[in-house]
Amino acid sequence: MQENLMIVDFEFGLRQLNGNKSLLYKLLRKFAAEYRNIDQRLQDMVAAKSIKEAEDLVHTLKGVSGNLGCNAVYQDSRLVNEQLKHGEPDATSMQSLFENMSKTVSVIDDLPDGDTAAAPAEKPNEHREAHKAFVQALENHEYINDEKLTTWLAKLSLTPAQQEQITSAVTSLDYDQALTILASVQD
Repeated sequence: MQENLMIVDFEFGLRQLNGNKSLLYKLLRKFAAEYRNIDQRLQDMVAAKSIKEAEDLVHTLKGVSGNLGCNAVYQDSRLVNEQLKHGEPDATSMQSLFENMSKTVSVIDDLPDGDTAAAPAEKPNEHREAHKAFVQALENHEYINDEKLTTWLAKLSLTPAQQEQITSAVTSLDYDQALTILASVQD
């Protein structure tokens, strides 16, 4: 196995998911949860001579790790999968897979929480369009229901405090105050 192989290729994973970082992190966390203890599961299967079951497990691991950019696990699982097709994998290949899975899980466990891993700037136009529509509704003194307000706030880059201030201003029909807050955060 190549020594400098990247453990997780985040750029590849993001390309696979059209740049959706929050989805990538969610899928990586799910991957880590599912395969965190693969070493014990796989060793038990091989010891019980459940080679077909072990091959299915490693084949699935290979596919998922490859799609998410978990390169080291993908390369090792590819080798172990081939060995399982022909009988039993050798101890060195299995150990390499387990070590790289451990490193991969460690990288995933160190990912930032959901708040700091928010989806990348959703389409910049979406932000501008939401801002423009929100300002227009406020300037025209239109009734803004909770659903519309929530949708607009979700599309704007606002702090929780700013969201709370705008929500308070809109619900108390102080549209001038809401406009002032929005003007201060306009890109």
